[in-house]
Formats: sequence, C-alpha cells, structure tokens
Amino acid sequence: MILLPYIHKTSVVNNMSVHTFTILTVGGKELWEDDIKDESVKEILEQNDIFIESIKKVGDIYLCKVAQKTKLTDFYKWNEITDSSIFCWRTLYTFGDNHSWLPHPVESISGYLYKDICSMVIKAQ
Repeated sequence: MILLPYIHKTSVVNNMSVHTFTILTVGGKELWEDDIKDESVKEILEQNDIFIESIKKVGDIYLCKVAQKTKLTDFYKWNEITDSSIFCWRTLYTFGDNHSWLPHPVESISGYLYKDICSMVIKAQ
C-alpha cells in the first residue's frame, strides 16, 4: 500500500486559481510504500509527527490530508537532500480551474503521473 500524506491549498493570482500540492515522498522520487492495515495508517503517521485530518483510500493509495499542527519545517524539502532514502516534502503546482499544468508534466512517481496524483487529491476533498 502507498501512504500519501498531502497538503492542498488554493489561491487566486490575477484572476487565476493556483493550486499548491505538497506531498510526502521518499527522496523526492518515490511514494511511501508500506505493508499496513487500514486501522494503523493514522498511528504510523502520528508516530512520525505527521498529524492527519482525514484519510481516504483510493485503490492502493491512502490519501492522508495533513493537519495544520504538523510542523513541515521539521522535515526536509526534496531540493535539500542528497540521499534518495530520506523522506521529504515535494511541492507541485497547477493553474486554472481545470488544473492544467504549465508546462504539462509527464514525470511520474512510483508509477503515477503527478497530474493524476493531484487529481486524486482534489477528488478526495
């Protein structure tokens, strides 16, 4: 199973919606995969100081909306690491209400396109 802690924020800049997605990754290149049971997701995250507002399971992914009390500054950002095994936050952006990308990313993480991950997050809310 994949644990996908995320933060999604929307702002308006020059009459255009800008969506910011911050997701927890391993080394900025992989999603967090673990053999877990439904009831232990929140416990595992809280043991790692990641507090959750809600959890929604979509296929083999646990979409975990991160609570504001989680201190992101206690974690690395993906551009601060050199070791690909370190957990870190990676930020993605989409523009407009149709969530288009400029430019359109074809990059994927753990077999999922970034645009598909963002779409899952939006649908989960």
